[in-house]
Amino acid sequence: MCFDPGVKAFYILLSLGIFGSAQAQFSCEETDTVILLRRGDKTILQYNKVPTAEAAKNEPFYTRSGYIHPIYSPSGKEVTGDYSPDHKHQHGLFFAWTKTGFEGRKPEFWNQKLEAGTVSFQETLTVVNEGTTAGFDVEHLWEDLTAEDGPKPALIETWKVRAEESEEDCYVFTVESSLECAGDSPLTVEKYHYGGMAIRGSSQWLPVEKGAEPKGKMLTSGGLGREEGNHSRPEWVAMWGPVDDGAAGVVVTPHPDNFRAPQWVRLHPSMPYFVFAPMVEESFRILPGTPYVSRYRYVVFDGEFEERVMGE
Repeated sequence: MCFDPGVKAFYILLSLGIFGSAQAQFSCEETDTVILLRRGDKTILQYNKVPTAEAAKNEPFYTRSGYIHPIYSPSGKEVTGDYSPDHKHQHGLFFAWTKTGFEGRKPEFWNQKLEAGTVSFQETLTVVNEGTTAGFDVEHLWEDLTAEDGPKPALIETWKVRAEESEEDCYVFTVESSLECAGDSPLTVEKYHYGGMAIRGSSQWLPVEKGAEPKGKMLTSGGLGREEGNHSRPEWVAMWGPVDDGAAGVVVTPHPDNFRAPQWVRLHPSMPYFVFAPMVEESFRILPGTPYVSRYRYVVFDGEFEERVMGE
């Protein structure tokens, strides 16, 4: 493992069959529009360099590049969602701050409908293909759309995405994000109840109707569900539910050295998304020359999480 996820998170990886990993051949393929990470002939995830075909079906301000979707389970089920009618601004696995301060203005990179900020793919820095190791590094540009003279670069972000060895019935990959000021101006991340590294789950996990029980489930390392676990500081979060003719899900483990670890987590009460949000109780600043680095591990699996862990 590239980092120690803590005792409870380690137990989850052990329970999911990650400990004592099997050898696997990984590969990474780049096209003009996407980067695909694969194990053997199966795709683990797709990174979108340009807006997907789904973007054209929605209002232009929801268009986004520089995110991962779909994430697949080993059986090929999509565990992420994109451009869902309830939250069109949530895109698979994505990073966005909500309330910020920059040069006296207040750009926002999460709620795209405000047209106050945007995050986009800029370039591929490297593609790694080494058999048992594969992945890619990409660069994103965060732009303040509230400046009088047009979009103003605020942050430069680098993602390092790597596949990790696992048993055949799980996929494991890590994402490292490094955010740097684009110039001499710092960016303040204001105190708020959500924003950060987020994941949007399958639309099949939505409630059937308003007020109904969500079809998808969430559980934290503290044994807490959606409502009780909201704004707790867990070592990991699991999200899973029915997909097509079965079930699938994902466990996300933040690195223990992340800023303000263990970070607070926003668990939505009904929608299939959660986000690690280090600004829940206090604001902070990203300063020139001091990158904001955060790392996360993703374990993707088939089946019901509780059954896999508890053997029920």
